[in-house]
Amino acid sequence: MKMPQIVNLNPQFSRVERELSARIWAVFGRLPDLSGFSLQDRTSLPDYIDTSSLRDELFVTELGFSAPVSELEYDEAYQLITDAVADIVSERPEAMELLRGRTFARTLH
Repeated sequence: MKMPQIVNLNPQFSRVERELSARIWAVFGRLPDLSGFSLQDRTSLPDYIDTSSLRDELFVTELGFSAPVSELEYDEAYQLITDAVADIVSERPEAMELLRGRTFARTLH
């Protein structure tokens, strides 16, 4: 599968974007039915979620699949995405700016 490129938003982030792109597309490679997902900060979460008790900065939302998945498969996909994002941010804190509010989707050719 050809790795799509993330659009360069700021020249200083090009190296971080390449690393980010590789990690995110590795997630898609491990989850063949994953169609896409979004990452939001607490200010973008729905009003019914009480954000006062949340400690994380980014949240996986809009997790979509091309085929039905079990609750266990959904949870495993969520955890894989969460781990990948946490790894990226811990190694490259500047990636937080690039991840916040982004939607990642599988491309089909």
